[in-house]
Parts: sequence; C-alpha cells; structure tokens
Amino acid sequence: MEFMDAVLARRSIRRFAPKAVPEGALADILEAARHAPSSGGVSSTYLGVVRDESIRRSLAAASGGQEWIATAPVIIALCTRLNPDPATMAKDDFFLQVNTDRFGRDLIEYLNAFPDRRAARLLWDTGAALIPGEHVALAATAHGLASCWIGHLDIAKVSALLGLPDGIACTFLVPIGYPDETPAEKTLRPIEECVFYDTWNPDARAGRNPGVGDEEVL
Repeated sequence: MEFMDAVLARRSIRRFAPKAVPEGALADILEAARHAPSSGGVSSTYLGVVRDESIRRSLAAASGGQEWIATAPVIIALCTRLNPDPATMAKDDFFLQVNTDRFGRDLIEYLNAFPDRRAARLLWDTGAALIPGEHVALAATAHGLASCWIGHLDIAKVSALLGLPDGIACTFLVPIGYPDETPAEKTLRPIEECVFYDTWNPDARAGRNPGVGDEEVL
C-alpha cells in the first residue's frame, strides 16, 4: 500500500474480528514505531505487545470501562521513560530553555512548584509516544489492519497492570486487529479551511467568511 493510501484509509475502529494479527505484520508495525522521530534524537518510547486476554480485559476496564478495547487481538501499549524532574534541573539546562521558550517562564515555574512531582513529570512527557503511535496506526493500516487511539486511561492503573518500573509510564494504548465494522464516511473540513500560507489572513482564505471564526485554533 502506498503511503497516501494508508493515510487516507486509516480509520478509528472499535470492533475487531476474532482473527490473529500476522507475526510479519506485527513485526513491521513495531519496526515502524522504532523508526519514529524522537526528541533530541533519543527515543524514550517502549512498546508493549499485549495479547493475553485477561490483561486486555483489565486494560479495557482501566480505560474508562471501554470493553470493546479487549476485542482487539493485540493492544500496543505506548510507554515512555520519564525524564528527570525538571524542578531539579539546572537553570541553564537545554530542556528547560526549550520549554521556557515554548510556554513561558510563569508556566514552567508553576509546574516546577506543583507538589505531585510524578504527575508533573508525566505532563512534561505525555507527548513523547505520539509520533511512534501514529507510525503504529499507519503501519497497521498498510497491512489491512485497523486501530484506534486510546488516551482515556488511568495511567497509574495501566502502568501497574503492565508491571512497568517506576521511571516508565504507559500514556496511550493502540488496539489493533482486523476490523469487524464498516465505519461511516469521514467528515473533514475543506483543505482551504485547514491551511494558511505565511501568515493568518482569513479574508484571503477560500471558502471562509471574513471575520467568522478568525480566532479558531487549528
């Protein structure tokens, strides 16, 4: 399957057929995630391959009781090695400099003063597995499989179920398998509403009424 074919075919599926995921496909999916970009060029992502039915059911229960998750023959657990506590970093640490530029000093100081330090570290690192996870979803689609992103989960419970050490947390789940449903057609905004060139100029964007929704964030 060509790359754009996989992008256009990828759908969120919540019902899976009782059919095993081929080992070759699973190997490709994991390899695709391993090759995903990472912050600073150092990957902090670990990939859990969950097949055991009892663990899948427990993960579903810890994910807002979404029982359908357990119907997937494989659940990929996207786990992240947490960075050191930013509150203990030197003021000239590059990590702090980058995030101060991104979010502003006031927010950094607020987060560094937050009493639950593990929660603060999780917030810092919650996005680390996002790109590897999307590679998982696209590689699965390329093999005729389906997937769905799960961000609604109790991170502490899921991490405990997976037996993760203290410095690693599971931040997302991606159930994968052969689809057992036909999803509705996607409803997408026209490309003219999703793209701007050089600067935000709502009057110059086709299909938009000047002054309507100009404050919308893409």
